[in-house]
Amino acid sequence: MVQKRPPAVLQGLEAGLKMFRWVVIGLLVLFCFSGIQEVGPDQVGLLLRLGKLHGANPAAQVKEPGLMLALPYPIDEVIEVPAKQEGEVVIDDVWKGIDDTDALGTIDPILEGYCLTGDQNVIQAKIVVKYKISDPVRFRLGTAEPEAILRDTVLSALTHAIAGWGVNDVLRLQQGDNTRSQPSVSLAGTVWQQAQQRLDGLDCGMTISALEFKEIHPPRHVITDFRAVQSAKIAMETHQREAEGFAAREIPKAEAEKNRLVQEAAAYENTLNAKASAELSVFEQLHSEYRQNSALVWNRIYLETVEYVLQRVGKLDFVSPEDRVILSDVEGKR
Repeated sequence: MVQKRPPAVLQGLEAGLKMFRWVVIGLLVLFCFSGIQEVGPDQVGLLLRLGKLHGANPAAQVKEPGLMLALPYPIDEVIEVPAKQEGEVVIDDVWKGIDDTDALGTIDPILEGYCLTGDQNVIQAKIVVKYKISDPVRFRLGTAEPEAILRDTVLSALTHAIAGWGVNDVLRLQQGDNTRSQPSVSLAGTVWQQAQQRLDGLDCGMTISALEFKEIHPPRHVITDFRAVQSAKIAMETHQREAEGFAAREIPKAEAEKNRLVQEAAAYENTLNAKASAELSVFEQLHSEYRQNSALVWNRIYLETVEYVLQRVGKLDFVSPEDRVILSDVEGKR
């Protein structure tokens, strides 16, 4: 008995079902392996299983770079976090370029921002903040917009720090040799410390690695006058330092001259006192002898005086009492 072959249509349908079965099996295999993902060398991975972070402890929750085995989505979801990269945020909310010609007449707070210094001056600043991810879990899952939080935190610290500084100190001490371990005493270091403290309080998994002022200046409306004032202040400080240097050089000289004159006066005083004391002693002795024998003392004084005069006379001319002597002065007048 000859078996009848099924119709061609049924044969084609059966072949199509077999092919579809293999396609489904292939899709199922691809689906099972679709969760496998490679984490880049500068990133770490977080595995969410049914919406919950997978891992018994923080160390197990953060996957290192490499091949990461996971179940297909939506059972597992792999989130890559650039934890080994350094991010950068430019903050220009309180800045306007000096060459910007918009609204030159005044500052419009809607179009541009500014900061007030402690001495009621207006300053505009542009900051570049670099950060690193210290906690990938808190960075990606604990905050919705971490860079927005960083921006607002640094901006708040900036306005608060500038409000406690004078405008001259802001412009003079804006930068410093800042490091993570020891930010320097500068405006940048002060903003850095305050912003990092607030980030630590928010526990958002970010650490500021660098903070730099790209631009900081008074508003463009008064920049010319401000620079003139600054130049005058610099000139005043220069003259003041020159005067202080001159005083530092001349005052010691004057002090030395004063001490010399005082010492000479004291020595002259001592010499006069000693001489007067000696003459007084001689006079007292002579007076005592004079009271005892006045004629002898008088004769002695007379002889000493004559002897003194004779010692100082170069030539002696004796004339008789009858001769008439005419003395004339240098011009020959009688």
